[in-house]
Amino acid sequence: MTTKKILIIEDDLALSKTLKNVLKLNNYEADIASTGAEGIQKAYEYCPDLILCDINMKPIDGYQVYNILKDSALTSRIPFIFITGRSDLNDIRFGLELGVDDYIVKPFENEELLKSIKVRIEKYEKLVNIGKNDYNTLLNLSPNGVFVFDGETIYETNRAFHDLTGLSEAEVKKITFKDLITTKQFEKIEGRIMKCSNGLSGNFSEEIQIKTANGNFEKFVLHVSPSQKYNGFTLLIGLLSPKEQPGEPTQMEYQKIVNILEEEKIHVSGHLANKLHEAFDNGNGTSHSTTTTTLVAKSVFSKREQEVLSLSCKGLPIKIIADQLSISDRTVEKHRASLMEKTGAKNIVEVIIYALKNDLVEI
Repeated sequence: MTTKKILIIEDDLALSKTLKNVLKLNNYEADIASTGAEGIQKAYEYCPDLILCDINMKPIDGYQVYNILKDSALTSRIPFIFITGRSDLNDIRFGLELGVDDYIVKPFENEELLKSIKVRIEKYEKLVNIGKNDYNTLLNLSPNGVFVFDGETIYETNRAFHDLTGLSEAEVKKITFKDLITTKQFEKIEGRIMKCSNGLSGNFSEEIQIKTANGNFEKFVLHVSPSQKYNGFTLLIGLLSPKEQPGEPTQMEYQKIVNILEEEKIHVSGHLANKLHEAFDNGNGTSHSTTTTTLVAKSVFSKREQEVLSLSCKGLPIKIIADQLSISDRTVEKHRASLMEKTGAKNIVEVIIYALKNDLVEI
């Protein structure tokens, strides 16, 4: 079992050292930050499993530390416990209303603190495991090749990645991302990968050629997004989708109309999008094009439904989605039900697959 890491943010050096020793005696790894600013920095670098934070610090107090870390996708889900001398009920209520996991008043018994730490970490791990199982299921249902990498080393891949490249898991373990593409292409996107990994830029897309198992180079569109912080560096998620061939003339004409409407800032409702598509349909009974489906879906999904969909695509369970959007679990369930109704899906996994196929979300 991996040793859990605790970050102690406390300006009382004697207390922080005592807490560190107590935690070490109970099989935890601990690190200390003596100011709020140092605590924020170490939260990113140390990647703790839980944070203990004092409130009365200057110039950045515990409330500010909590709010800053909760605004970041890399630290927002780390369990957070206030340890403070403020015993007034209003102070305690204020801290809990912010969303912290617990509020422990000094002086406290070590057993009380250790019990709270154990409960919060176990609860967090349960939620993460639920989300991870859903996420892995989603990845293997995705028609796009998905892989987790650090810019070079490839750590995880889904079934579609192997289907598209023809490479087995054993073969992928022997190569790096750089080996998949030409040197010229890697040099072209290396800088963008570095910026994405260092948090200096967000998502990016690029057309590339992948060397498949048969030795041929095939065209794909690569989408790269930052995923999570791990041991001081950011892992990236890569998504490979085959490059689409030029559409039929009717589809191209349809897209021209859509582009003109968007340039003129004319709102395109789902009903109007369907009528436009019917006007340009070739009448052979084929399904709607991806462009049409995307336009219709984005027109009929509310802003909140799109937010719920985006977080669902990241594999987050209902509880965490509710916490991140500051809404109730029941409200999240209602939005999911609405998404299923609008897409004709039987469950949320089918909604997610629909969204990924039609580029409605970025993962």
